[in-house]
Amino acid sequence: MSSRAFFRVAAIGSILSVASTLILIFAPRYYPAMDDFAARMELVNHLAYQLRAWTYLVHPFLVMTAASGLVAAVWQRERVLAILGLTGFGLWAATEAAQQCLTLFAYDRWRVQWLAGDPVILATMELRAAIYSSLWDAAYVLLIIGFFIGNLALAWAFWKGEGFDRIVAISLALAAILTLLIIVTEFGGPALLPAALAPLVYPAIQPAGRFVIGLWLWRHAARMATSAAASPSEQRL
Repeated sequence: MSSRAFFRVAAIGSILSVASTLILIFAPRYYPAMDDFAARMELVNHLAYQLRAWTYLVHPFLVMTAASGLVAAVWQRERVLAILGLTGFGLWAATEAAQQCLTLFAYDRWRVQWLAGDPVILATMELRAAIYSSLWDAAYVLLIIGFFIGNLALAWAFWKGEGFDRIVAISLALAAILTLLIIVTEFGGPALLPAALAPLVYPAIQPAGRFVIGLWLWRHAARMATSAAASPSEQRL
């Protein structure tokens, strides 16, 4: 019973991550213009920014819950790939959560103090902002490496299945390919994804893929319930 409940929770996490992904993608469209340093500081009080900032912190926990369900589902038949998938997604989730804690509990608090006129913050904010940006960028490189490993490993594991498993594998593989394109650029390579396509590709791949994963996990929990109901040993209990 607890196993079925776990997969249902993982499915719900994946479905909720569809909403969190959409917020992360589209909330910046409602930001005010940021033409200067002062505008960047004032953004901290904007409702769309606040919604996105806190969603950004919750998001890796939702996706990691779904990824844990996928790992558990293939653990018995593809243990090595499951370990790689768990390691990759764990690295991604932990780094992204830490990255956003840096934003919320350091950088955003400095911005509030800057707006309040704190003399120490006023004198050092540009340096603090530069250090924050460098740390954020470094963490971003680490998390996309983990995300690539996690998606690729689980895509491989699910491709060895049949039917709906293959659809999950394709959605994971597309996420891995998209992440690889970003990694190439971050390491100084060319921008392989045309700028005109980037705003279209990511919203098409990630939310849809997470919905597919959520549906698969929910069906997996239902199959477990059906199998348990048909088990003679469980019927005797």
